[in-house]
Amino acid sequence: MKVLGRGEVRRNPDLWAASVAILLAVGGVAISTSARVFEDAVSGDATTSVIRSLAYLVVGIGTLFAVALPDYRKLQQPALLWLMLGGTAFVLLLPLFGPAINNTHRWLRLGPLSVQPSEFAKPVLVLLLAAALARAGERVGHWEGLLRPLLITGVIGGLVLAGGDLGTPTLMFATAVAMIFAAGGRLKHFLVLSTAGAAVFTLAVNMAAYRRARLATYIDGLMVTPDNLGQLSGQLRQSIIAVGSGGILGKGFGSSTQKAFFLPEPDNDFIYAIIGEELGLIGALVVLLAFLLIAWRGARTASDAPDELGRLIALGATVCLVGQALCHIGIVLGLLPTKGLPLPFLSSGGSSLVSSFALIGLLLGVSQRRRVHA
Repeated sequence: MKVLGRGEVRRNPDLWAASVAILLAVGGVAISTSARVFEDAVSGDATTSVIRSLAYLVVGIGTLFAVALPDYRKLQQPALLWLMLGGTAFVLLLPLFGPAINNTHRWLRLGPLSVQPSEFAKPVLVLLLAAALARAGERVGHWEGLLRPLLITGVIGGLVLAGGDLGTPTLMFATAVAMIFAAGGRLKHFLVLSTAGAAVFTLAVNMAAYRRARLATYIDGLMVTPDNLGQLSGQLRQSIIAVGSGGILGKGFGSSTQKAFFLPEPDNDFIYAIIGEELGLIGALVVLLAFLLIAWRGARTASDAPDELGRLIALGATVCLVGQALCHIGIVLGLLPTKGLPLPFLSSGGSSLVSSFALIGLLLGVSQRRRVHA
């Protein structure tokens, strides 16, 4: 342990958070690859899927180290912050001018690869908001101190929403509100922002027929019972069947039947349902406890951070990462409206995996420095 300055020491990064993240990702590669075998077997591309998943894992772990090693305080230089904001906005704009994929403009084609820029925007948003809020200081308690953080959230979230993605901007907005409140925002700010967010969400839902249908289905099936299971949407019905059929111990790894063309996107948007089916209640609880462990380590890192910037980075990264995990689990279990939202580390998407490791990297970067308690 190395002393860095007054009231601060250097320590090893949070190995608990890093280990849990890597273990989840390794398990995710195995589970999501298995879930994709049925689809890939038809096209004869199963081997390519495995290689691609392993490559994403290597890139993700490399991203973790690349983000964690530099001193996070050097990232608050104005020129670098403007570069991150401008670069992120530019990359988010590109899919809007490209061809639609699944009736949305979320993806950017890079040769044989498909990249989802909104995933990479999440760790950037956490950094930008933390820097803006730390710079505002006590002015966060007044609306003028919140102008810059709200503009940053509006620009990034608005561009993601323009591409047809409502779930990610909602997560971004929730992360921003949590960080603002933790930085010293008042209750009136929380109430006004929550009301404004709810209004934008309602408007976005009403502008798309499929969103209105999903919300209506969710409201009709708030209480999932054997009597109304047949009335639920196809995705949610198959998800509930998958989770319920797993029982306590599950059917065994690779033995899911719902992933055989019954459950759409079994390796991505509904991977938690496959976990429940193959590994049972015990496996599902282990995954949930893993994310709760990351939440605990994130809260501990934020509490021990040597400065306001580090505290807000750790808090924002934790809320963004664990919040997405809980939303995914809630969607799979019918507790939230159906929405395509990957489970961090476990879903097959390469963009999501790299982004999740970047958020963990931010957490580890802060955890390397802590205050010395008297």
